[in-house]
Amino acid sequence: MAAAQATSGTSISVSDQRKLMEILLETERVADRILSNRQELVQLDQRRQDIREALRLIEQHFPTESPRSVRLWITIGSMLVKQDRQEAIELLRKDQRTTETEIERLRAEQKVLVSRQRDLEHDRPLRGFDLKPLTRAEISGIRSNLPGF
Repeated sequence: MAAAQATSGTSISVSDQRKLMEILLETERVADRILSNRQELVQLDQRRQDIREALRLIEQHFPTESPRSVRLWITIGSMLVKQDRQEAIELLRKDQRTTETEIERLRAEQKVLVSRQRDLEHDRPLRGFDLKPLTRAEISGIRSNLPGF
């Protein structure tokens, strides 16, 4: 038995096997979370598009200059509710802000998870995915120092 292990050249200790299993399990957990976040982002983006369409439809087909108050049917969760035009717009805009905030939160979490996944797989970190746009103050500073920008 000892001769078989010596001839194979590799023997993995029990602690090494446990550590390997822990790394593999953590890698799978992170990968599952990345995939579920991606699916949730797709659903939230569809919801955001639906809200945009609803707002545009209301603005185009139900003008504010109507002689009487216009009441619209909108869905809130799984309920169908009749609301005044202005209240419906406010609810949709609030839902739009909430959806945008959730999308941004998931995107930030996704960046961290992908970085963690690459770290677990001993890959190099992705470069350029943690960039943030310039602020107005930074842009004006660049414009004042670089003519023609």
